Amino acid sequence: MGTMSKKISDMQARRVAYQEKKTKEYMANFASYLSSEERIVFFGGGFVEIPEQERKREKIDVYPYLIP
Repeated sequence: MGTMSKKISDMQARRVAYQEKKTKEYMANFASYLSSEERIVFFGGGFVEIPEQERKREKIDVYPYLIP
């Protein structure tokens, strides 16, 4: 019985490793079509500039306890 559960856990580990590899390949392929600015936004390495009016609205919507 122990060998069957070991085989199953080995198969699951291999599948997870394969999925992680494919996900990385997919993301790299997808990123190749983006501009450098879009890539920064997509992968979360930067900030998007928003208009002043929208910034004020977000402060009101998200942080109402900051308004006196």
